[in-house]
Amino acid sequence: MPFVNANFKDDLPNRVDIVDIINRRVPLKKAGKDYKACCPFHHEKTPSFSVSVEKQMYKCFGCGEGGGVINFVMKFDNLGLVEAIETIAGGSGISVVYDENVKPVDSRLTRYRDLMQRVGQFYIQQLKQSPAKDKAVNYAKNRGISGEIAKRFELGFAPPSSNLLSEFEQSDQNIADLKAMGLLSDDQYRSGQYYDFFKYRLMFPIHNAKGNIIAFGGRAFGKNTKAKYLNSPETPIFSKSKELYGLYQARKYSRSIDYILVVEGYMDVVALHQAGISQVVAALGTATTIEHLNILSRTTNIIIFCFDGDKAGKKAAWRALNTTLSVIKAGMIVKFLFLPDGEDPDTLVKKESSKVFVKRIDNAQPLSKFLFSHIKAKVDFDTIEGKTLFLEKVSTLLGKINYETYQQQLLEGLASEVNQSVEQVKSILERQDTFTQTNTFDIPQNYEELPTPDFYDANENYQALTPISTKGNNSLIDQMIGLLLNHPSMVDERIKLRVRKINDANVLQELANSALLQEDIALEDMIKPFPQKKQQLLDLYNKKKVLKNYDYKNEFLDALLKIEKKQEEKDALSITNEAEYTKSLQARKGKLKS
Repeated sequence: MPFVNANFKDDLPNRVDIVDIINRRVPLKKAGKDYKACCPFHHEKTPSFSVSVEKQMYKCFGCGEGGGVINFVMKFDNLGLVEAIETIAGGSGISVVYDENVKPVDSRLTRYRDLMQRVGQFYIQQLKQSPAKDKAVNYAKNRGISGEIAKRFELGFAPPSSNLLSEFEQSDQNIADLKAMGLLSDDQYRSGQYYDFFKYRLMFPIHNAKGNIIAFGGRAFGKNTKAKYLNSPETPIFSKSKELYGLYQARKYSRSIDYILVVEGYMDVVALHQAGISQVVAALGTATTIEHLNILSRTTNIIIFCFDGDKAGKKAAWRALNTTLSVIKAGMIVKFLFLPDGEDPDTLVKKESSKVFVKRIDNAQPLSKFLFSHIKAKVDFDTIEGKTLFLEKVSTLLGKINYETYQQQLLEGLASEVNQSVEQVKSILERQDTFTQTNTFDIPQNYEELPTPDFYDANENYQALTPISTKGNNSLIDQMIGLLLNHPSMVDERIKLRVRKINDANVLQELANSALLQEDIALEDMIKPFPQKKQQLLDLYNKKKVLKNYDYKNEFLDALLKIEKKQEEKDALSITNEAEYTKSLQARKGKLKS
């Protein structure tokens, strides 16, 4: 996002009339030399919201809200600073001045955004005019989508046959741009021919914070279609890990955003808007990311994840909880709402009305309650062994939290769960060897004799599981193994691929693979494939097992980066030596011939 020139930002309030700007959003009435209205930021019957012409300021004497024109538009329109300035300036016919020291925006990005707007309009027209539109129209009607809500989300229709190239001029530039936006694909059977990426689908445009279309999602109707829902691929203007479907509409159509409900699908968002619940967004075919949470926390203090109550829903919720722990901060509240089995927001809000659904939202369970109940369900909590394992699992999660006050509150909650004092629990958790020495990991007595899985090489020449003091890559690998055993949830696909490229790191690679394949994997399951290295792995685990908060992921990535650099230097040296050897050999052959 570009930076607005500081002088322009300071001068803008002097160039517009705050009364005019606010009156477009809240009807004002003259009251002496000022203007009054019922406050848009809290419910009231008697007007206490005042706008001063002389001071160009607003103030509510009921709730205390006040400020200048930029602050009002930011709060009322749910916009960021730059977006609010652009909105005010655009509505007043003023050109925004951006900071000249900032690198100018790539001209391709502007071209791509313009193209996506045109494609969005094309899909809207097809929903109205295409001979094949009936199934899309009937589907929308059957799901209870009104014309008003369809217009709000700019729903459209992608016809069954390829149409984009006939709609847009077939220039090399247009073809390249359509391909760059993931709207056009090469026909592998016909050289030089193309086909539309989206065909015979109800189209859901994905908007950025400014309301520009940056991608699409499509719902299929064909019986033989493999994917019911299809999303645009990642492009220069679209990253699914940084965008949320419906966020633009939530900000635009919600009078105030007391919370944001995070649901799983496009239709859930649209259906809830239809029911009058607009504070809702959906992730775009991916699990909730740290970027998503940072965006949401700038919009509201309360984030509520909504999932189906089945096994898959609980698994997705647990993944979201793990991501949230490192992001949670002062003032931020995270809750979880689980729906009855077989229901989703779209179906449930129709069955029981929006009023009842809002009550469900109000009664969503706090993160702490879900955390404890989820882990309790996985252990035999009525036994000493089960409670010990419960303590172990919760303590691992406590280390992810950067917000110390919340970490302390969870520690107190943990003590209450196991009916011990905070000091007792803290003492247990800080004694790193306790769990290893007291069978915490619930390892069978015949553990050493367990069969060795196929991927394990008993004769592998792997020396990294030696004491930490070992020099070179081995100590770095040991460090990474200890961190990974303590925090397996940090492994994502990218980390796994990078770890796979490390030389002589079979154990680390298998641990990373296990952590990615099995969510919330227990320590005993991670080390089970390595019976001959059990004690070494437990030692590495304990050396990195700490209750205090620290940035374990950055430590892991730093060690990984150091190894990668060493390998690159070694490879470069090998190539140089090989080249010199080849050159020397060729010189010798030349002398022999002469």
